[in-house]
Amino acid sequence: MKFTRGSAGSGDKNNSSKKNTVNKKGVILTSILVAGIIAASFIVWLLPGGNTGSPITSNMTVTFLDPNMTLASVKSQFGVLKDEVQNQVNAQRMNQTQNTSSFDSFVTASINQNEELMKTLLNGNPDQGLLPEYLTLMSEMKNYSVFLDNMKTNISG
Repeated sequence: MKFTRGSAGSGDKNNSSKKNTVNKKGVILTSILVAGIIAASFIVWLLPGGNTGSPITSNMTVTFLDPNMTLASVKSQFGVLKDEVQNQVNAQRMNQTQNTSSFDSFVTASINQNEELMKTLLNGNPDQGLLPEYLTLMSEMKNYSVFLDNMKTNISG
């Protein structure tokens, strides 16, 4: 018995050519994906390693894209800082035997937090409409910084 190629054979030929194009498309797609992954891994080296925004930005400074959010956040955190300092001062007055070195450490930490809040406010980039509120808050924070410095001097002296 002899087998001849008929219409079934020509169908196989068409299927094999379709497999070749599918295989070629798969290889091309896979190559593109691999190239994209490799390129993305090199982007990590191109990105800056640290915060390059401002020379006065430190690790604790928070920056927002919206100057309103910066102002609201700094106001809120400044209020919490003042409340906590007042609570600690009241506790220190009520309990004279409290360790002054721990209170001194607390005041130092409060000074640092106030400075960081001031730096955050400096990096806020307010528009002309918000500038007066920024300046008022910055002035209040500067005065509070003097208050904290005087408190630290009184503890140490």
